[in-house]
Amino acid sequence: MSAEPDIPTNHSGTDSPSPDAVALGYSRVSTVEQSRSGLGIAAQRSAIDGWAASRPDRTAVEHHSENSTSGMLAPDERPVLSVLLDRLADPADPAGTLVVSRLDRLGRSVIDVLALMDRAEREGWSVVMLDLNVDTTTPAGLMIATVMASMARMERDMTSERTRLALAERAAAGVRLGRPVSDQTRAAAQRAEQLTADGLTLRAVADALTAEGLPRATGDRQRPWNAMAVKRALHTLRLDRRAAAKAAHTATTGSDNTLSDRR
Repeated sequence: MSAEPDIPTNHSGTDSPSPDAVALGYSRVSTVEQSRSGLGIAAQRSAIDGWAASRPDRTAVEHHSENSTSGMLAPDERPVLSVLLDRLADPADPAGTLVVSRLDRLGRSVIDVLALMDRAEREGWSVVMLDLNVDTTTPAGLMIATVMASMARMERDMTSERTRLALAERAAAGVRLGRPVSDQTRAAAQRAEQLTADGLTLRAVADALTAEGLPRATGDRQRPWNAMAVKRALHTLRLDRRAAAKAAHTATTGSDNTLSDRR
């Protein structure tokens, strides 16, 4: 991860040492292989330099980069990018533009990217995304950025809906979803069921399971049980039995009468 900037480069074609504007170029790679080889950073910086050279004003670019950094991290959670955002918000800092070669360099979460653009508008600095030809200092650029981000969010929502429907179909067919339940976890859940049948409260059951040394779902025997953990264990046991019953019913009848099984 590179927190120190390169020496600002004046791309105006003039010998004047005082640029008209300072842009912060941000580059990011997420994989270890890219981090070790530098693959990707050079290409991103070259694209940003090309943008600065094409501008009519004298724009100096400070390059900053982060290696092995996931785009799913919020901008404020990235050490380098968070510093750049603080600088852009500072009226005394000459930097007024954040430039990236691609939208996904800012983030892969649509909500995070939209929040960043909203922050830029409130604080008075601009965002440039070269792959979309977007410059939020212009009304057209802001509109394009908003539309593209909204389309990306719609695609994510549609993907989530397709996943939800697929999981619901598998659950209706008797497929047990989630992590496989270990024999130890099942034994603890069965013991909890016996104790609740004897009239013990969830808290009392938790104390009993801890005293008997039964491990929680994580397999940790040292971590004490609590009422919520007991409740989850009992719920998991019921799901297992329901899934097994549906699977047996489907195997016997060759069909899945899901409506009659709903409660």
